[in-house]
Amino acid sequence: MSEIIHKLWRKLRPSPKTKSTPQIPSPAKPDHTVKSDAQYLNREISDIQFIQRIVEEADNPGVPLFERVRFLAISVAVLDQFYTVRVAKLSRLVSRRVLVSSIDGLTPEQQLNAIEVRADSLMKMQETIWQSQKTELQAIGISMTEPADLTNEEAAWLTSYFQIQILPVLTPFTLDEEHPFPYIPSGGMCVILQLVDSHILIPVPANLPRFISVMDKNTRYVALEDVLQEMSDLLLPNVTIRSSGTFQILRDNDLAKKERSADLRSIVESGLRKRHKANVIRLKVHELSESNLRFISRHLGLIGDKELEMLEFQRRSVGSRSFIIEAMPGLSQISDLIDNNRFPALAFPPHRPRYPQRMLDHGNDCFKAIKEKDLLVHSPFESFDVVVRFLEQAAVDEKVLSIKQTLYRTSDDSPIVNALVEAAKRGKTVVAVIELEARDNEQSNVAMAKRLEDAGAQILYGIIGLKIHCKLTVITRQEADKLAIYSHFSTGNYHPDNAKTYTDLSFFTNNEPLCRDANRVINYISSESFVAPEVLTMAPFQLREQLYRCIDREIENAQKGERAQIWLKVNSLTDPDLIKRLYDASEAGVDIELVVRRHCSLRPGVPDMSSRIKVKSIVGRFLEHSRIYCFANGKEMSSESADIYLASADLMERNLDDRVEIMVPLLEATVRKQVLEQIMKANLLDQRQSWLLGEDGEWRRQLEPIEKDQLFCAQTWFTETDSYSGLGSHRHSRMIPEAKHA
Repeated sequence: MSEIIHKLWRKLRPSPKTKSTPQIPSPAKPDHTVKSDAQYLNREISDIQFIQRIVEEADNPGVPLFERVRFLAISVAVLDQFYTVRVAKLSRLVSRRVLVSSIDGLTPEQQLNAIEVRADSLMKMQETIWQSQKTELQAIGISMTEPADLTNEEAAWLTSYFQIQILPVLTPFTLDEEHPFPYIPSGGMCVILQLVDSHILIPVPANLPRFISVMDKNTRYVALEDVLQEMSDLLLPNVTIRSSGTFQILRDNDLAKKERSADLRSIVESGLRKRHKANVIRLKVHELSESNLRFISRHLGLIGDKELEMLEFQRRSVGSRSFIIEAMPGLSQISDLIDNNRFPALAFPPHRPRYPQRMLDHGNDCFKAIKEKDLLVHSPFESFDVVVRFLEQAAVDEKVLSIKQTLYRTSDDSPIVNALVEAAKRGKTVVAVIELEARDNEQSNVAMAKRLEDAGAQILYGIIGLKIHCKLTVITRQEADKLAIYSHFSTGNYHPDNAKTYTDLSFFTNNEPLCRDANRVINYISSESFVAPEVLTMAPFQLREQLYRCIDREIENAQKGERAQIWLKVNSLTDPDLIKRLYDASEAGVDIELVVRRHCSLRPGVPDMSSRIKVKSIVGRFLEHSRIYCFANGKEMSSESADIYLASADLMERNLDDRVEIMVPLLEATVRKQVLEQIMKANLLDQRQSWLLGEDGEWRRQLEPIEKDQLFCAQTWFTETDSYSGLGSHRHSRMIPEAKHA
C-alpha cells in the first residue's frame, strides 16, 4: 500500500496499549446508566441531519461554485424525497391514530413536530444559500432575470420562443364548480391564474427546459414558470387576470399494495395507478396571494374549510405541522444552470476511472483475469466497464451456458440488460431476478422485465414479503471436462450512471464454495426452498445471527485481554438490537469505529454505554455507498485471522429481517489487503470530508472547512491511487505527495 497511508496511520492511530481484562457486567444483562429512551437517536432526525451535511457542502467556500450549486440541488431533492416517503408515512400513522413509538420513544406526532423545526430551518438555509449563489453566478456572467426586465430585443425573442417552443405544449384548465382540479403528479409545478369569477391552472411541462437561455446566449436565464405568467395573455387572450403565482406539490409516494397475489407485476402496476391518487404531503408556494393559497389548499384537500378560516397566511401552518411553505418551487433543478464547458474551473476536475491493469494484462478477458485470482473493482475510481465487460463477454462466449442475475436497479438503456437480451437470443439460459419494487424505478423495471421476457429470458419477480436487495451474477461456463462458475457480488446496483458517482465495490471470484452459494441464493428466490450456504451469509435466515456471533466473539476476546476491534462502513445503522450488541461490546473493551453515511440511531461516546464507539460520516464529491464489515478476531485487524466481509445490506431492521441480502467473506489475500489497508484505513483517516457524531446526537465537522487544504481526503486519494487487486503488471500502487497530508 502507499507509504503515505502507513505514515498517517502510525501518526494518527498509535497502537493501543495492552489492556487488563475489563471487569464488566455480563453482555447478556447490560447495565446502562442512561434512560432507555436516551440510548438511541431518532432515524428521521438523523436523516434531516444528513441533508444538513449536504447543505453545508453547498455553502463550503472550499468547494467550486458549480459543485456547490449541485450540492444545493441535491439537498433539495433529498429533502423532497424525505417528505414523500418518511414524513408521508408518519402522517398516515397520525391520521390513523396509530400511537407506535420510535426507538427513542417519540410518537409519530412528536416526530413530525421535531422534523418540522429542523426542516424549516434547513429550507431557510437553502433559500439563503441560493440567493448567495445567484450573486456569485451573476458575477461570472450567469444571471437569473424576470421577463419584465428584459430589453426590447430580448423580450421579442422570448415572445417568439414562447409561441414556437412552449405554447403548443401548454394545457390550461378552468377550475370552478363544474370543472374539477386536474391530477398533478408528485413534484409537479403549476401556475395558477385568478380571474374575476374563476381560476385557471397551467401545469408547467416537466419535459421543457426549466430555465430558458435568453437569445441562446447562456448568460441570462428566465424561469419557465415566470414566462408562463408573463405571457399568459398569448395563451388566454381577452381574459382579465387579477393575480397569479406558482406552486409545487409533493405527494405520499408509498406504493399501494393489494392483498397477497401470485403476480407481483400486477401488484406493482396496480400500485403505480393508485399512486396518482395519493395524498398531498407538502405544498410549496411562490408569490401566491392569500386567496389563491386558500383556493388551492381547499381543492387539494390539504386543509378543510374550518381550518382555512383560521389559517394565518404568514405562518402557513395547521395545528403543529407546516403543510404550506414559501419556497422557490423546483429548486432541485438549479443544477441545469451549470455550464462546465464554459467554466471548467468552477467544477471539480474531470474524473476518468482507471481500468484495472490485470484486465489489460489478460487481453480484457474477464474469465482469465478472475481465474488468476479474485478481483475487486472500486468504483467510481475504477471503471464499471469491467462489470459490463463481464456480462458482454459472457453473452457472446460459446462456452458460457447460463447467466443468472439479480437486477434491483439499473438504467433504462442499460448495457447490462442489452447483454442479457443478447445472451438469451443466442440460446443461453438467462435467468433475471427483477425486484419490481425498487423505489422510483418501478415503472422502468416493469418495462425491462417485459423486454427480457420477449428475448426469451426467464424472469423471476421475487418473493412476496421479501424484497430482493442482494446484487449478484452467476455465470456457468464449460471449461475442458468440467463446468466452471464465475460470480460477481456488489455492494451497489447494476446501474452504469450510479457507478459514476456512487462509491461501491464489485467483487469477482471463481472460488467454488462462493460460486455454489451464489447459485443457492438464486435457487432460493426461484423455488423458496432454502439451503444454507457454505460460506456466504444470507438474510433473512442467517445475517442477523452471524453478525451477533462476530460481535460476541469480539466481546469474548476483549474479556480475555486480546485485541478486540470492529470496523463497519454502512449507509444506515438503525437496528436497535444490533446497536445494543455494539453497546455491550464497547463496554466489554472492544474498540469500534463506524463510518455511517446517512441514518445512525447509535449514540456514541456515552460513558458506561458506548464509550469506545466512534462514528463518522463522509460527504464528498462521490456518494459513499459501499458496505464493509470487519472484525479483528483476537489479533490486529490486518492479520490473516480477521473476518472481512462485503455486503449488500445496511444495518436496518428491514435489511436483516425482510429482505434477501448477502454478506460475502473476503478470502483472497490481495482483496483483503485492498479493503483493509486501502479502503477502510483511508476512510477512517479522512479529515477533509468528515463529520463526527457526538454523544448529544449532533454532527460536527471534523475540522473547519477553511483548514481543508491541509487535510487528508480519502476520495481524492482513491482517484490517484491504483487498487491492489487490479495492479497486474504495474506491481506498485501510485503515491500522492507525502507533504500534502503528513
